Amino acid sequence: MAKTKAKKTSRKTGTASIAREVRGVIADAEQLLHATAGELGEKAKEVRQELARKIEAAKDRFRNLDDVKEAAEEGLKEVDQVIRKHPYESVGAALVAGLIIGALLNRK
Repeated sequence: MAKTKAKKTSRKTGTASIAREVRGVIADAEQLLHATAGELGEKAKEVRQELARKIEAAKDRFRNLDDVKEAAEEGLKEVDQVIRKHPYESVGAALVAGLIIGALLNRK
């Protein structure tokens, strides 16, 4: 039990660390973008505009990932509650699902 909690804690810490790093990279890229606004030639301006588009896309994607993560965590909590309320039914459902998947995989 202690190992499971330790794994969950380290996974959450790792995920939070990665999220902080990604947010930091996006913030640094935005600062660089703003700092170099008036000092560039034509080609550099094109590259700068492309970078700005990619930063916005990364922000949107990252927000979506946070939403998906939150929804998944809520779903897992609900599944856990159902399993705790109905343990025998849950085991039966898992057994039936396993048998069906096994039968499908063994078909030739």
